[in-house]
Amino acid sequence: MVDLSRRHFIKILGIGSLAFAPGCTSRPEKNLFSYVQAPEDMVTGNATWYASTCRECPAGCGILAKNKEGRVIKVEGNPLHPVNQGRLCMRGQAAVQGVYNPDRIRRPLLKKGDGWQMLSFQEAEALLKKKIGEAAQKGDNRVHLLTEVVGQSLSALFEDALQSWKSQPPLVFEPYAYESLKTANQKVFGLTGLPSYRMDVSDFLLCFGADFVETWLSPVEYGRKFKQMHAVSQGRKGFFVHIGPYQSLTAVNADLWLSCTPGAEIVIGLGLIREVLQAGRGKDLPSELIAALHGVSSPFTKEKVAELSGMDRDLYGRLTARLHQARKPLILGTGTGAIGPAGLQVNMVANLLNGLLDPSLALLDFNRRHLVERAAKRSEVTALFEKLRREPEGVLLLNNVNPVFSLSSSDSAAQVLKQDTLFTVSFSNFMDESAQLADLIFPVKLPLETWDEYSGAKGIVSMVQPTMAGLTGSPHLGDLFLRLAHGEKSHAKDFKEYLSMTLSSSGLINDRTDWVNMLRQGGLFQKPSSEAPAPQWISGHALRSALGEVSLPKTGELTFFAAPSLRFFDGRGANRPWLCEVPDPLTKVAWQSPVSLHPQTLRERGLKQGDVLEFKSPWGTMEAPAYETESVMPGVLIMSLGQGHEMFGRYAEGMGTNPVKVLSPDTDPVSGSPIFSVTLTSLRSTGRSLGSAPTDGSNGFRAQFGIYYRQGLAHTDGSRVQHGRKIALSVDIAELGKEKREEKKGLGMWDFPLVLPLPEGYDKKRDVYPPHDHQTYRWGLVVDLDRCIGCNACAAACYAENNVAVVGPDRIREGREMAWLSIERYLDGEMMKKVTFLPMLCQHCDNAPCESVCPVYAPHHSKEGLNNQIYNRCIGTRFCSQNCPYKVRRFNWFDWKWPKPLNLQLNPDVTVRGKGVMEKCSFCVQRIKEAHGKAKDENREIRDGEVQPACVQTCPTKALIFGNLMDRSSKVRKLTEDPRAYQVMGYLNTKPSVFYLKKVTQEI
Repeated sequence: MVDLSRRHFIKILGIGSLAFAPGCTSRPEKNLFSYVQAPEDMVTGNATWYASTCRECPAGCGILAKNKEGRVIKVEGNPLHPVNQGRLCMRGQAAVQGVYNPDRIRRPLLKKGDGWQMLSFQEAEALLKKKIGEAAQKGDNRVHLLTEVVGQSLSALFEDALQSWKSQPPLVFEPYAYESLKTANQKVFGLTGLPSYRMDVSDFLLCFGADFVETWLSPVEYGRKFKQMHAVSQGRKGFFVHIGPYQSLTAVNADLWLSCTPGAEIVIGLGLIREVLQAGRGKDLPSELIAALHGVSSPFTKEKVAELSGMDRDLYGRLTARLHQARKPLILGTGTGAIGPAGLQVNMVANLLNGLLDPSLALLDFNRRHLVERAAKRSEVTALFEKLRREPEGVLLLNNVNPVFSLSSSDSAAQVLKQDTLFTVSFSNFMDESAQLADLIFPVKLPLETWDEYSGAKGIVSMVQPTMAGLTGSPHLGDLFLRLAHGEKSHAKDFKEYLSMTLSSSGLINDRTDWVNMLRQGGLFQKPSSEAPAPQWISGHALRSALGEVSLPKTGELTFFAAPSLRFFDGRGANRPWLCEVPDPLTKVAWQSPVSLHPQTLRERGLKQGDVLEFKSPWGTMEAPAYETESVMPGVLIMSLGQGHEMFGRYAEGMGTNPVKVLSPDTDPVSGSPIFSVTLTSLRSTGRSLGSAPTDGSNGFRAQFGIYYRQGLAHTDGSRVQHGRKIALSVDIAELGKEKREEKKGLGMWDFPLVLPLPEGYDKKRDVYPPHDHQTYRWGLVVDLDRCIGCNACAAACYAENNVAVVGPDRIREGREMAWLSIERYLDGEMMKKVTFLPMLCQHCDNAPCESVCPVYAPHHSKEGLNNQIYNRCIGTRFCSQNCPYKVRRFNWFDWKWPKPLNLQLNPDVTVRGKGVMEKCSFCVQRIKEAHGKAKDENREIRDGEVQPACVQTCPTKALIFGNLMDRSSKVRKLTEDPRAYQVMGYLNTKPSVFYLKKVTQEI
């Protein structure tokens, strides 16, 4: 007799039900399976984490991918990785949307007339091998490969394959290749490549446009380093000055933005060299170089610099004084896109200033160079297309590049791809502008599905491993090249083995144990050598030749700048709906590409915000809605790159405008760099509304919502200023030491005390309701406004973790965005150039106004202080939203759709909400519950810092801290005692559990 417990009986009964179920269905081909023999690393219901590398930009951050039931649902930063140290930007958060994008191409497509014929992968591979073989037989250099920057192993395989086809090595195409910076390093230091900058140990940072918070080289890494040098320590903090004609996100994080006439950066730089030389700096440099520097800088006196740049002379004098006082100053050059024709000269001046201020160049690390330095010059890329235009016979392979979209005057690239004698193959997973013109589209596995290595910086080996099975059955590009080049004669059966052999031959791994350890930690992270190569300083003659004549800035012209995009980078992220939905942090506009102008520029031409403008250059014409802002100089127009795709799927097609259309196709004759600015020939209003229905039949994403754009920008901000309310506060560093925690006892806005959402924060004279009783935990969040850079990584992480719906531009215009967390941008009413970012989310109040008005008790105060939203109670009265002073509750007006397979990205631990239900931030309660389970199993309480909501985990600058307010030793509890601590609109006595630390400002 078998003694069965009730639990065992139910298990057996469940298995019998599973076995019986297939026979009851009308579709017997759809069977139910239980994981009797599950993969060895899978436990049903538990997540499996894989260490890999982000490939959304060339920076190469380490990631941990969360796989549940065979699908990746979330990526986080890898804490062991030296580049990002566990943090991730918003583009990295959106990587999973590339895998599950509903417009992803699943099978090879062969061009047939005006349409496409679907092929099997075997047929496509046979055709490609035939075409390459025919081209190679006709002569040398008939097979060309244009590729994004890839790892050492795949790059070596490309070269080997092309050599077997009697062709030259691949050309690496990155729209942002830093040509002027690389050339400046070579000319001034005699050192090639792109060094890493030790920004974190500097005390004074001056840059001429480098957008290191957004896209420049390695934004997560430099965002972290910037806030290390800019953090308050012993009453002091590093000082940051940004010089340029417009404010990027990096510039608004500066202590001082010195606005200047477009092209005046070179004048200011040479003026600073003059001042530094007069102070006696640079004596360790060669005397010939010092003499040449005196010669080229002597004309640029303070008066001349102020006259040519439009800068205040007194402010310029204070800048030079502050520069002299700095112990470890660091000078950065231009941004990701060169500022204009003088980009090379400005980068040379920045390098020379670094040499004068510190001849040892201690803050420049040439041992850990950025891998993107391998990218070819833009002039070399355009030369390839010119060669193919003249000699089109052969094969052109495109690996994850879109030259038709990225190159100025792209009609030339488009015409090349259209030539009948050139067989073009695009290894693209999406129908972008270049793939549309290809003869064969051959989709391959994406980075989250494949084996590889990619090291964003020299000195480390960062692994890429499959975090899930391939979704489409596409092959690995490396496997494909091995078969195409060597067939059965290949010494490696697949690219994984090729990768292992490459790492072994280079001495990085010795056995399987080393291989497994690399996979576990995400790579091999070695400390860089401390011995830096000695610079070979530029000669006096070469310096006079390069800087003897500079182009002086011109006034009275309209100058247009195409800037890199925080959200879309160079355009490769434009088909990720999260990136489209999260608004730009400066304009607060989502889905659109407005052009920013100064109020004076608009006023002089009788224009206003929202007008659709037409502007022309000698190379093209484009239209865009106007956005009024004081963050640009008068006469300057600025627009972000990345949108304006004619193809690329429903989320990108027809959204925004591509500013490349008006840029010059010419490149700098010395550096080979593209020029991302242009002088406009005309600017006028079209007189048309922003969004009348298209006449060409295209609608893209808008068809999903059944409506077209109406007039107006899809922005999420209300007023740009605070109107004197206690929301985003700041304190001058001179006053910081004087601030002490005062025991305020009033009821007004400024004399209401900071109160903890605990029984000790209640006062019978002030409170009507009794305090809540919390058991062991009372969760709270501290937001350090001095560390928040407005990068929106937290907002994207919240979308990814909590299944937040994407609503589209028209719903955003109606105020129906669904974001649980948003980065609010507030301008200083007295000086509109000053910006404060404030992350706003549910405050989880102890006296929550939402809880008392709901007729069905859907907002529920938990025993741990969370303001829970019980979805199956909610009947949609929206009383709670009306009563919430923070306006952070979101109502579902529709059943939002996740087109397949985008639904596979949904987190199974979080309920998907539907029409008629209110929702909001939950402090990622699913993560709290997971920590509870682990602590219970180990018979202990949850440790401080063990629970990290998605926003806290990803923040590059550690501006968010989460923990237990009932634990007096916890970090959040201690920070509530900081003199900078306050509660947003705390005078309403809602007793928020989100505390803010005032931003610390300083004057030059």
